[in-house]
Amino acid sequence: MVDTRTRPCQDGDMSENLLIERGQRRLHISDASTLNPSPRPQPASSDEATPLTLGSWNFWLVIVSILVFLWAWEGPGSGQVRSPGPGVTDKPVLAQNWERQWPADDPAARSKRQRGEDAQLLSETMRLIKDYYFEDVSPQLVLGKAFELLAMTLPPQCTEDVDAVSDCSGLPEQCFMQAVAGISGKCGMDTDAVLRKALNILLRELDSNSSFLDAAMLKELEISMSGKFGGVGMVVSAKGGEYVVVSPFDSSPAEKAGIRAGDVIEEIDGHPLHGLSLLEVLAMVRGPAGSNMSVTIRDPGSGRIRNITLRRRVIRIPPVRFAMLEDGVGYLRIVNFQEQTVREVAKALTPTPGRRSGKLRGLILDLRDNPGGLFSEAIRVADLFLSSATITSVRGRNRKLNREFTAMPKDTPINLPTVILINKGSASAAEILAGALQGRPNVLVAGERSFGKASVQAVFPLRKGAAVRLTTAHYFTADGRDIDGKGLDPDAEMASPQGLMTEILGPASPSVIESDREVKNALQYLISGRFPGRSPFSSLY
Repeated sequence: MVDTRTRPCQDGDMSENLLIERGQRRLHISDASTLNPSPRPQPASSDEATPLTLGSWNFWLVIVSILVFLWAWEGPGSGQVRSPGPGVTDKPVLAQNWERQWPADDPAARSKRQRGEDAQLLSETMRLIKDYYFEDVSPQLVLGKAFELLAMTLPPQCTEDVDAVSDCSGLPEQCFMQAVAGISGKCGMDTDAVLRKALNILLRELDSNSSFLDAAMLKELEISMSGKFGGVGMVVSAKGGEYVVVSPFDSSPAEKAGIRAGDVIEEIDGHPLHGLSLLEVLAMVRGPAGSNMSVTIRDPGSGRIRNITLRRRVIRIPPVRFAMLEDGVGYLRIVNFQEQTVREVAKALTPTPGRRSGKLRGLILDLRDNPGGLFSEAIRVADLFLSSATITSVRGRNRKLNREFTAMPKDTPINLPTVILINKGSASAAEILAGALQGRPNVLVAGERSFGKASVQAVFPLRKGAAVRLTTAHYFTADGRDIDGKGLDPDAEMASPQGLMTEILGPASPSVIESDREVKNALQYLISGRFPGRSPFSSLY
């Protein structure tokens, strides 16, 4: 098994340290000698009495004692001392007086507190960008651009007499907060809402995979990794300012409606997607099972526009499908990488007495229209096929996040003649697996250039249920290629204009699987028993 241990989330480390620091402060307070001052020097003799003169210490001690007694007898604002009832906190007197002077709902106090929290939210976000974003960026340029884009989304009167960040002589963060406060005052908008919108614009301007997440978006992110949700069964990614279908899931409403990898989504339920974050688009797609949604799809090749109505259903994604084809060749389709994918792959490739055609002689690993999924599962699946070999490496500007993933040494890795099928719907974790195995002596990658999503995102929690999703690094193939935005080139190119056959997207018999053109070519290639240097698919280039 591969060593996939990684450093815990840096932001989690920071939070833990704060807790530790707070604990230390509590310890210091409870253990501080200043709370128990040394007793004052006693009189020379116990028989001697210190006179209660105006300047004497005993005089003032008596006065203070009387005042404390009277305060306790009268009670703070009541006629008698009351013990707190069940569930009631016995607050210190000073805290109660403070609350009288500064009520919790006092508008001025609340506004001041909110400004402080907003400034801290911006400061934390900029610190994360500075420490973890995979490229070095200028705070002044980033904040200035974010203000310009924010202004474009608002009525003109909202930005009248509001100084742009680029025209401000102060610190970039202070200038940005002044601009946000000015916009809020001009338009009568909540400052926190304006700031969150601005932060989302700022992060999306860095790259299409970075974004600001509120509590609802965090929930969407959690749902998307669970393998079970109400939707239409397609993976969407931001690419070139548009939302592109990476791939539809097997037997999903999207696949049955003819939506293919590469299709561009123009509108959902009549709402244009321009200017929306990826997670906002995903939230529009998700919904209760049985409800309908309409999508406007554009074919990037022909430009043809289609309006399609889809009915949502609970999407359950079985990650692996396996079938035995002729002459002992196994067909292994990985739909996506979710929890337990590696277990299902290992189970499928383990010999069983009742298996058709007996022992495996070759393998077709079908990664077409596989949108990716969990990075760790792709690493573990690659580890099944390799021994002491590089799987992938992750590199970013922050060297603490750089890491090389290497397969564990083993005596019997899976060492079958293998053809890996990829297409433009193969992305992310699927590209990691294909890139890790490409170039091995008995492996051929066939199909068309993959999607080219090779960036790594981390989610950093912030205050008040928010978080920042930030691109922290790119991953590189085993031989050092950065394929982000470029894709993985196959060893043997086979054009697949229609995508996968609809019949093999779901559970299918071996005869149906073998009728797929790419599978048929791969099967013939494996049965020949040869792995020549030149492509056997020259007529298909």
